[in-house]
Amino acid sequence: MKLVVCCLALGACGPSSGGRGDAGMVDGAGGDAALVDARPNVSGPVNVVITADNAYSFGYGTAGGITHFTQGRRAQTAGEIFNCPIGEGPETYVIPESDAPDGAYLYIVTWDDLSVTQGVLGQFTRDMGSVFTGDPRFEVCATGIDYSGGADALVGPSQAVINAEIGRCNSGASDASTTSKGWVNAAGPVVSGAVGKLAVGELNDDAGGTFPITCQPTSTTLGITSTAKWMWYDPEDGQGGDAFHSTGANRFKAFLIFRLGVSDIIF
Repeated sequence: MKLVVCCLALGACGPSSGGRGDAGMVDGAGGDAALVDARPNVSGPVNVVITADNAYSFGYGTAGGITHFTQGRRAQTAGEIFNCPIGEGPETYVIPESDAPDGAYLYIVTWDDLSVTQGVLGQFTRDMGSVFTGDPRFEVCATGIDYSGGADALVGPSQAVINAEIGRCNSGASDASTTSKGWVNAAGPVVSGAVGKLAVGELNDDAGGTFPITCQPTSTTLGITSTAKWMWYDPEDGQGGDAFHSTGANRFKAFLIFRLGVSDIIF
């Protein structure tokens, strides 16, 4: 499956620094000054390495939608998902610092062929650190619009279709029987009334797992680290099994939209 990524803001706070130089001062009880941790300023471009089983598109923009969009295409062979070098399997994108301020979002839009396995794997790096797929700061919204067949099965949803669905994901204005009815994360609903959760699967380090080990970095080449985890959407519908094996039907309500706030790429 292939995926679409766009920039999103999640608003998580950064790690404590413990140093006076980057902390603010507030008056405490009895007039004592207390140090308050300041959120670090995120900086630098966002470097992305991603793949999906078996289709994705990539984009970034605001909480309201994608403004910069790269149309994906469904992989036709396993090598186009898992193999090195970069460009044959996983692909890379660079988001300029000017397009990645606080409040910007990364979006990953995925669809699949409803055959065998399905999932998304990647890493997102800037000056402050890296975030890997499977991190609890990711959110997902299941649109229920099936691109496993039809005229657009290879290229997936258009930017306009995706942005319309992002609006529904934000408002929760969808049918819970056919969609997630809004954003969810690994703990459950983010939008009131949403159903299901972010499914977090295996690390990119087990040749005997559900997925082959996907192109990993070396001292001279890019790849996806072994600490990245596969992720998908779990409808929590009581049918059993896991989210990473297809049932041959659109049980998992794809296409899916994943999002991550660029301001969360801090450690």
